[in-house]
Amino acid sequence: MSNPTEATLALIACFVWQSSAVAADVLFEDNFDAGLSPKWQMKGLDPDDFRLRDGALELRVKPLGPNDERPMLKVDLPFTTADTVEASVEVTVVGGNALERNDEAGLLLTDAHGVAFSVRKTNINGYLLLAPGEPEFIGEPGEEGDPANYAVKFWPAEPAYGPLRVVVRAHNAYFQVGPSSRGEYKSLFHSAITEAAQGLGFALTANGNQAKAERWARFDNFRVTRP
Repeated sequence: MSNPTEATLALIACFVWQSSAVAADVLFEDNFDAGLSPKWQMKGLDPDDFRLRDGALELRVKPLGPNDERPMLKVDLPFTTADTVEASVEVTVVGGNALERNDEAGLLLTDAHGVAFSVRKTNINGYLLLAPGEPEFIGEPGEEGDPANYAVKFWPAEPAYGPLRVVVRAHNAYFQVGPSSRGEYKSLFHSAITEAAQGLGFALTANGNQAKAERWARFDNFRVTRP
């Protein structure tokens, strides 16, 4: 049984979490129920490459553009890489055709130079997985500097894991999923990103191979907050 001090600390922690959640500054959100916000910008997309259906946005899976540029729907927002900012979106595949090998659909952190960080659902060798994967050291002590001594662990892109999330904090970006069907969050990967004080934003993308079969990815409840 918890002692009174532990119980008090738990209540304080709960109150602080709830207060910060309520007080979060919403930088941008779009649930796509009332059309597409005019703040969105199309990059590498034609008007027939996106559609609004049943209260969500759907993007056609398209090949990469010149210089491997991802087609995207992006929004520029006022934050810096030193800030703490959280972006989340629900991503599913719709229609009769699943994502083909190397197709991906996900959420991008963008800067003035292009894509700074990406999280996505992707088909790797026939499996729908969450990417990027989690690096796992498999070498001997002292060999940590050799990239060949790392394996990458991928998680299945289970709907129960919840929305895809990008958290920017102190010039780092973190890949999370959640809240899950159990209300849990899982951190899968993180990386340092180029420091920037302007020109930042987030984007939605669905890209992959040129193929005869038409594929669409569905996005809903996109939200960016500053806790």
